[in-house]
Amino acid sequence: MYAVALLVAGLAGGLWAQPVETFTLGLGGRPWQGGGDSVDPEVLLRNGARMVVDTTNTPEDAIDFTQRRGWISPLFFDPEENIASRVLLERGRISSPNSLHVSRTIVNKWLEGTVNGDHEVAYQRKPTAIFPNANANGILIVLDFGVSIGIHRVRFYPRDALVATPSAPFQDDFMRGYELWINERETNTAQNAPDFLIAREPSNEEAIVDLAVPPQYVRLVKLRSIVTTPFEVDEVEVYGTGYLSEAVYYTDLIDLGDRATVGRVRWLQQAVGEQVFSNVSLRVRSGNDDTPVLYRREGKGEFGDPFIIEVTGEKYHQLERFEQAPLIDDEENWSQWKSVENDALVTAPGPRRYVQFRLDFSGRIFDAREVARLQFDYLQPPIADTLRAEVFPRLAEAEKPATFRYAVRLKSTGPVRGYDRLEIDTNIRVSNIRGLRVNGQSVDFTVVENEPEYFIVDFPLIDGNDDLLEFTFDLPIFRFGSTFSGRAFNRLWPEVPQILEPGNAVSFGPEDIVELSGLSVAIPRAQVGTLVGDIVLSSRLLTPNGDGINDELEIFFNLLQLTLPTPVIFDLYDLAGRKVYTVFGEDHRLGPATHRWDGRVADGQRVLPGLYVWVLRVEADSFEERHSGTIAVVY
Repeated sequence: MYAVALLVAGLAGGLWAQPVETFTLGLGGRPWQGGGDSVDPEVLLRNGARMVVDTTNTPEDAIDFTQRRGWISPLFFDPEENIASRVLLERGRISSPNSLHVSRTIVNKWLEGTVNGDHEVAYQRKPTAIFPNANANGILIVLDFGVSIGIHRVRFYPRDALVATPSAPFQDDFMRGYELWINERETNTAQNAPDFLIAREPSNEEAIVDLAVPPQYVRLVKLRSIVTTPFEVDEVEVYGTGYLSEAVYYTDLIDLGDRATVGRVRWLQQAVGEQVFSNVSLRVRSGNDDTPVLYRREGKGEFGDPFIIEVTGEKYHQLERFEQAPLIDDEENWSQWKSVENDALVTAPGPRRYVQFRLDFSGRIFDAREVARLQFDYLQPPIADTLRAEVFPRLAEAEKPATFRYAVRLKSTGPVRGYDRLEIDTNIRVSNIRGLRVNGQSVDFTVVENEPEYFIVDFPLIDGNDDLLEFTFDLPIFRFGSTFSGRAFNRLWPEVPQILEPGNAVSFGPEDIVELSGLSVAIPRAQVGTLVGDIVLSSRLLTPNGDGINDELEIFFNLLQLTLPTPVIFDLYDLAGRKVYTVFGEDHRLGPATHRWDGRVADGQRVLPGLYVWVLRVEADSFEERHSGTIAVVY
């Protein structure tokens, strides 16, 4: 028995000895091109009416790996690169909407041949036995890239004009009159998106037409014949410039080996051009397996009953088209995408074995973002499998002192490291923390920090399945929807905290409704929307004569619901409405504020005796809230 205990202790010691692991993608780590060298991504993208699975890190090849070594950015186009073939990608298309002289299948094959570099295939508007009248006037060829793409040049020509094509000597069958139109959006004159004319030539004598376009984003390139003469087009070449307007990079499905607590995510980025015109954002999702897509087969049973069963991805792609059920995300084993701020914790569910990140780039033609590195720390085994927390009560009057009870329940399905520190978010400094208990037993604890935005409490290690921590604290509530979110730490590995999950941790009594369990506290509906609570002036009579009685005016007020520092101004007006003096004007945070005024104005002189109107203004983002009253000044 003793030997078994030693073995278990040894295994646990090995687990606890594992240091914090760091995953780095990009500079100093795994190359971007490999996506993390883990499981290939599976992302659902729309292709026409169907959803398809993309297993690349860079859908539509929209990411550039070579513009700056070790960094990624939206694809940057070499000005000498013909990018017309990008209309063949998922979101692009090429069409000739008014070509009705041959079958659509043949037209589509011709059109594909005009952008894929095949000089044997050309779009043809020529007489045939079935269609002897090949009037070419008004015939359109439309290149739709599906996204905004920078261009600076368009060239088109018939076969055997630029590239020798002895089997198709049609160099004289060029377009004898043309217009070139572009549009950054889909054409819609009603939505202020008309096409823009770049060039018009009614009497063209050049087989090879090469047109300069002022560098700009376009989605549509339209070539239109404006004469009746038949023609053909071997290639329509579109030359790119600048960065793609938008791009997405997906990491692999990063396999952490087992369930793990993921810490803060960090990335290094840099702006190219004007920073204000570009952006890069990060999202993350977590999973229990290596297949975020649900593959299913549909059919009918022996007695005609319809069925849908889950199959592997490999099996799915072997099925007949009619047997393939629509692809959907596996919402049971994979979370939704969650936004992540730089140097912030992941809010996707965890701990889980797999995580995946996506970087979304946006910008302008010469303004973009580059990313050098994506990095995060993780702990394995995790701090806990679940740390479910709730606060009670969940309704409290603003500006009133209130007492709250807080509970955290640990759940584990295997080895965990446990936690011995909590950091709880607040909107004002708490006034008392007391009665900390674990499984109903009082334990010693230490308040390490007590700041206006949070407090930190240390206590003995909690690592048992179903262990329950409870404590009580006091503070006023100052805004609607105050959330006492928190993080649990193991002090041996403080770099990787685990976010507390809101939910039902314990019953606080008959008034505790399980369905409402969580970490948010509301204020009564009548108080919602108000930015200023109580306003108290020490006196309505100011006598600044130095006798020690009402020589100063003390102004006290409570600010509610603010999430950021906000300008607050206290102005004094005479009865004619003329501003006399600004007593104070400065940014304030949520909570109580106090100011004093000695009756002196800007020049240092005492304000003249009389009756004055005071106005307190709070300048929020979308509106201004005002409060006013009167005060008398007497000597």
